Amino acid sequence: MVTMSYRRIYLTGFVLAAAALGVSVFFMELYLGLEPCPLCVLSRIVVVLIAVLFLLIALHNPGILGQRIYALVAVLLVLLGIAISARHIWLQSLPAGEVPGCTPDLGYLVNHFSLSEVFDTLFNSSGECADISWTFLGLTIPEQTLFLFIIILIMPIIALAKTFRVLK
Repeated sequence: MVTMSYRRIYLTGFVLAAAALGVSVFFMELYLGLEPCPLCVLSRIVVVLIAVLFLLIALHNPGILGQRIYALVAVLLVLLGIAISARHIWLQSLPAGEVPGCTPDLGYLVNHFSLSEVFDTLFNSSGECADISWTFLGLTIPEQTLFLFIIILIMPIIALAKTFRVLK
């Protein structure tokens, strides 16, 4: 049986997140010409933060307490990504008449509102996010992103379990 160190777990997560970003930017956006909606951009930002955090964790080599803190921060960040994807999936499931209004451009929101107001606006409107522009294997982009976040969530949970010697 092959046991993975916490460093390998996080490096694997980093590679997975980086690959997902590559597919998102180079294939979906540049090749297919799909424009990301505000919630897609927010999901990308979370994936970038996860990738950076996972690389930092792998390079830092903290002690047991540091590993636990990093794992908890990683879990919280991934749960944020899951919440964004779940909201996006919910918006896409609404009948056309119940979809909230569209929001201003994300750049405009960031430049003119506080961060909490940006999140509030994105989560309470974002009607343009209800459009389904592409599917793969019957899954919409937010459903694929949710699947990615769930897979990534497993990694810090395994690393956290290893610190309590639940897993070897």
